[in-house]
Formats: sequence, structure tokens, C-alpha cells
Amino acid sequence: MQSRQLLRVSRQLLGRALRLRCPRCGEGKIFRRLLTYSEYTSCPRCGLRYDPRGESLAFMYVSTAFLTGLMVIVMLLMHPESIASGRMVVIPIALALYVSTLPVRKALAIALNYLNHPAP
Repeated sequence: MQSRQLLRVSRQLLGRALRLRCPRCGEGKIFRRLLTYSEYTSCPRCGLRYDPRGESLAFMYVSTAFLTGLMVIVMLLMHPESIASGRMVVIPIALALYVSTLPVRKALAIALNYLNHPAP
């Protein structure tokens, strides 16, 4: 029974993270503005402090390393005419991938942090 509840809660937190919403209430926004990456320190609706101990940074580093590994694999599987032309393709794609997934990765980090240490 407890594994079903954990699966349900995990699915709920994942959905809220993908919508960039508070993991507790699902209503409050995590970011003020996406393009400038300015975030709230706590939920405007329920008051949950999003990252009180700065633990989401570790997840951000790991997820960036994962994306870098994917880009290295893409680079190895590509067979460009020259290394320079391969880099001209992979580097802009990697930078776009890092920047475009940054808010979602931060929201996932906050949701995982909440799952591990739920606030009252």
C-alpha cells in the first residue's frame, strides 16, 4: 500500500514540477520570470520555502553532467567531415539544451527535495 502512495505522490510531484508549480500546493509559481530565471524563495500561495538549504544545486550539477554526457555521445556518433563542423553543430545544440531545460531541472530539484524532506 505504501508503494502505491509513493508512486502516486511521485507522479503528482513530477506533474507539478513540469508545470513549474509548487510541490506542496501545486498552485504557486516557482519562477517570477522564466527568461531571466528569477525565482521566488517561497511559494506565493502556501509559503513553502523552495530551497531552504541550497540542496537543489547538487541536482543541477548532476543533471548538467548527464546532459553533457548525452552531448558527448551525440558527438561520438556523428561523423562530420571535420571536427570543427561537428563542434559547430553540437555546441549550439548543447547550449540551447542547457538553457531551455534549466527551469524544469530546477523545478524537478525542488520537487525531489520536497519528496525527501516534506515540510509540514
